[in-house]
Amino acid sequence: MNRRGFLLTSASVGAVALLSPMLGHGTTAEAVDTGYAAFPQSYVVEFRVTPPQQQAVLQAVTVLSKELQGRTGFLGATLKQMQGESTMVKNYPPVFKGILAEASAKSAAEGRLPYANVLLLRFANAAAMPRADLDAWVQNRLAPHVQFTPPGASESLEFTPLTGVYATLIAGDRHAIYDAPTSITQFLTQQDDTPQQKLVTVINHVIVPDTLHTELEAKVGPLLKVAQNTFEPKDDPNGAGQAGSRDNRDYRKAVSTEILVNTEPYGSLRNYLMHGVWESVWDHENSHLDPRFQHAFMAVAPYVVSGPVEPFYHTLFLENRT
Repeated sequence: MNRRGFLLTSASVGAVALLSPMLGHGTTAEAVDTGYAAFPQSYVVEFRVTPPQQQAVLQAVTVLSKELQGRTGFLGATLKQMQGESTMVKNYPPVFKGILAEASAKSAAEGRLPYANVLLLRFANAAAMPRADLDAWVQNRLAPHVQFTPPGASESLEFTPLTGVYATLIAGDRHAIYDAPTSITQFLTQQDDTPQQKLVTVINHVIVPDTLHTELEAKVGPLLKVAQNTFEPKDDPNGAGQAGSRDNRDYRKAVSTEILVNTEPYGSLRNYLMHGVWESVWDHENSHLDPRFQHAFMAVAPYVVSGPVEPFYHTLFLENRT
């Protein structure tokens, strides 16, 4: 089965994580869009792992992060585990809000599916990223732990990690919006999504025609600003909104937001990741019910040919540059 087919099959059984954000398509130097080279770069790996192997994966990531600390331009590393998926991004009726929020984690705990993880290794720019070294690390130190044997199967099915490089075009938090390489770099060195905080990461991934990606990128900035700065109720005296729940439509501002683009197209398509950190699943789900967000997304929606898909993640590991 080819990798793209594998991803689509995985989606059909509810095991998708990062729907083809990195399709392992065999790139060349000529394929890389050098217009992104000055922006911070993230080496992204999506993979699946059985619960007994999760600790070995965490250890491998911890060791790699320590090794990268001395490298000029390294900004940090984060490992996240998929918990479930957004229903509101699928435009389910609000009565179904949050029903898939923990579906992936529960399936893994019951032995029906492996965990779906995503690793982001952050660098200040393209020149700072040791691409060949990271490829070798994935092959030699991560891949041995990434496998899944379905119940009743007679042999193991190894899932090759799907890797890719993404540039961060714009980001924001509750203090400011960052749209220049220097300010985005500073933002990425101060990530605060530690496992202890139990925040919720949402990685909205969409695919657009590569011929239209420049047009799309002119429109994602306003969308991020709305996503970062809106909250409910609008007249909250603290200016950040109130906690969302299953039974209300309140929500707090996103903790942070970030839009990443794959620096390499996949044939005629290009992948985007819209990475957000929230205080709760309910805050995120309720934000999608806000007419202000819906209106902002309509400027982007016509470009999307696949997605949006929004898995929820919990952070297992975070280490910024020291």
